[in-house]
Amino acid sequence: MVRESIITCLACLTIEAAACASHHANAAPAPPERMVVIVNNSNYMDVDVFAVRGTTRARVGSVTGLTSATFRVPTHYAPDGSLQLLVDPIGSNATYVTDKIAVGPGQHLELTIAAILRMSSYSVWSQ
Repeated sequence: MVRESIITCLACLTIEAAACASHHANAAPAPPERMVVIVNNSNYMDVDVFAVRGTTRARVGSVTGLTSATFRVPTHYAPDGSLQLLVDPIGSNATYVTDKIAVGPGQHLELTIAAILRMSSYSVWSQ
């Protein structure tokens, strides 16, 4: 009798554990997709790149002079689907700020920093 109740208890616990495990696996949200930002620095100065939202800025990364870098930017930097970037050369007072750029799923943003900072540009490409 005791043996039967132990087996019944173990069977119930196994079924409950399996039910909970499958329930939690379905409830987990998919990780948010990140936006790809490619920065081509044609300037001789190293730059810091920031994502701007209102009066707040969040550092995306640094790019050494005359090199390129690829960054994966979290989507919460652009909750409304538009991303604005600020380029701040290290050791200079000049900055470059893009317009608000609409970047959708399956697209990536390419920012080219020119030798003359105010002549920098950006493009949005489909992957």
